[in-house]
Amino acid sequence: MIRTALICGSIIGLLAGCSDPDKQVLFDGQQFNGRLKADKEDKRNFVASAGPVSRSLDGAREAARFEGTTYCIRRYGRSDIEWVASPEAEATALNIVEDVLIVQGRCAE
Repeated sequence: MIRTALICGSIIGLLAGCSDPDKQVLFDGQQFNGRLKADKEDKRNFVASAGPVSRSLDGAREAARFEGTTYCIRRYGRSDIEWVASPEAEATALNIVEDVLIVQGRCAE
């Protein structure tokens, strides 16, 4: 029984160390949860989000931009984005819902 507990504890410890902190992308020194959803009809259009904004507004802006840029590069080979709702908008004009910044753009053709 003790042997099984030690083996299980070792496996859990190894799995916990699997995420490489050197490969994490930080924005303004913080980690953000970023997401991107492409439009079903026109995949060039997307909505990206990042949060929590309460950690850092500047970090959330960059994290959301990163999601869009990464998507456009992987899908279309270019980083150019035509922003509809830009992460660079004035703070009062940003779309922040439940501590998550939401931006919208289109991968340039």
